[in-house]
Amino acid sequence: MKKILLSGTILMMAFGIAEAREINVAQSSDIRSNVPGVNRDGNTDSVIFHLVEGLVGYTENGDVKPLLAESIAVSEDGLTYTFKLRDNVKFHNGDALTAEDVVWNWNRYMAEDTKWTCRSDFDGSRAVKVTGIEATDARTLTMKITAPSAVFLGLMARPECGYTGIISPKSIAADGTFIAPIGTGPFKWGEWKRGEYVRLTKFDDYVSPPNDGKPDGMVGSKRPLVDGVKFSAIPDASTVKAGLQSGALDAAEVSADLVAEFKDNAAVQLIMQRNNGKNLLYMQTRDPVLSNVGVRRAMAESLDLDQLVVAVSNGTGAANPSMVSMDSIYYSDVQKKKISMDLEKAKKDLADSGYKREPITIIANKRGNVPSYPAAVVAQAMMQQVGLNVQIEVLDYATQVDRRRSGKYQVISQSVTPRLDPALMYSFYVGNKDKNASLMWDNPKAIELMEAAYKEADQTKRQAIFNQFHELMLEDVPGIFLYDLIDIWGASKKLHGTPVWQSNVRVWEVSLDN
Repeated sequence: MKKILLSGTILMMAFGIAEAREINVAQSSDIRSNVPGVNRDGNTDSVIFHLVEGLVGYTENGDVKPLLAESIAVSEDGLTYTFKLRDNVKFHNGDALTAEDVVWNWNRYMAEDTKWTCRSDFDGSRAVKVTGIEATDARTLTMKITAPSAVFLGLMARPECGYTGIISPKSIAADGTFIAPIGTGPFKWGEWKRGEYVRLTKFDDYVSPPNDGKPDGMVGSKRPLVDGVKFSAIPDASTVKAGLQSGALDAAEVSADLVAEFKDNAAVQLIMQRNNGKNLLYMQTRDPVLSNVGVRRAMAESLDLDQLVVAVSNGTGAANPSMVSMDSIYYSDVQKKKISMDLEKAKKDLADSGYKREPITIIANKRGNVPSYPAAVVAQAMMQQVGLNVQIEVLDYATQVDRRRSGKYQVISQSVTPRLDPALMYSFYVGNKDKNASLMWDNPKAIELMEAAYKEADQTKRQAIFNQFHELMLEDVPGIFLYDLIDIWGASKKLHGTPVWQSNVRVWEVSLDN
């Protein structure tokens, strides 16, 4: 007992006992920068999330709604967007937000020397080309694009874009040096002790966008209910576990194998949230063996998907055979269709395909927060039942990513981070492999459907596109989608609210007992 108490004391000293109403959240690493959408990763995105806001944001179900904008009007030809700004928005330094501030931000993002991650999404290189932006009065601006797009607004709201967050021009020094983000979010920049922590403080003058009193993705009610948040960089999982148990940490992501241990813990509550990310078996359809759709279909038919998901997620996940998230407005009865387990049919498909027990290798990694390796192990056992000669190769994550990008693999067991619009999720998998070897599926019809989903804004027509896409995927079997990612968090029982959304820390509308 003395040893346990001593460990807790050391942790308290190492992390610092949080102020009465400051939330201490663990992250696996320090942030890469404090510049929105530049030199970023997931941990960086989570911090920036609390500081800045864009014109629009995603809702819980993947819809896109106004955020800094009060309203959005689209011209009949779909080429001109008119944004009316909310009139009660202030930057953290007290200055009022104006349309000219938005124009300045956009021009800064699109400048090549800014090195914005998402510049190519809007300069015509990929999906959208913005040809002009203009402030027509203090609260109104227009943006023009060259072709109608269903994903224009959604692209701006993405975490990897820094949410296209609007910052005060005073965030930049006279010599062009970035000082710190002066945003409009519920928390403002405080202190960064590199390698250790980032501290944000409550923005007392924050006003939420119109809402029903509840958080809703990036929009909804966004009240800062605590004095601040401390993002502590703690890469070691055992230290995170001890920090939660001792009370030195208020919230942190934990691995699925801790679910049973924390389930009835006196001090720690479990918080589990499904997100739009994907766990899947990613196939190389140009491989000499896997180019045969009969082999790919037999692999799918050998899997008891429900049993596999229960096993690898420790009962936290639910099978989803679709690229579309179960929480999306586009998740329909068609999206629920799957290739059912049928061992006899799988054996027949293998025989008909001419398969001669050639080896099939699944590449996996052993990161603790994703099911790459356990999913490979369970899939291997199920596939071997029908005569598939399946092997597993374990690589470090960086090498696995390199193999996927080079196209040098047969099957990869992997997890893909959230993309809230289905068309944006498709773009990670679908396209011309001759131009991008990392893509999974180059069926011309699939590419045609993806491109249609990028353009079609009508929800009913988009639903029909996504349904056709899923039916085609079940026919072609370019990969096997297992289940939506699950965010599993441990938190102090003094904490109220949900401190995670779509794998991002989200501590507005979260409180902490004294």
